[in-house]
Amino acid sequence: MKTGLNLANHIFNNRSNMVDLEITYCQPCGHQPRAVDMVSELLATYGMPLNRKLTISLKPADKGVFDVVLDGQLIFSKHQQGRFPTMDDLKKQLDQKLTIPLETPQ
Repeated sequence: MKTGLNLANHIFNNRSNMVDLEITYCQPCGHQPRAVDMVSELLATYGMPLNRKLTISLKPADKGVFDVVLDGQLIFSKHQQGRFPTMDDLKKQLDQKLTIPLETPQ
């Protein structure tokens, strides 16, 4: 049983293993279905990775925004790239965070 400081360290250590993805989308523009579809596909792909946990947040906004932030870093912006992200765009970034390094025998 964990108590006090041990519990706080356990929670912090588990949280530090989390990979956080945040999608901010323009609600008035009708971008919500696109964001939800991306989340569904990402959860199907990465829902139970062996070495990390993935959390995904959807944040409604306005002004045509469709931004994707991974662990606090902007990895895709519709305004900057002039298009929506593809699943490959997101998977390239997520694979770096979620894949398990394979050890080869020496």
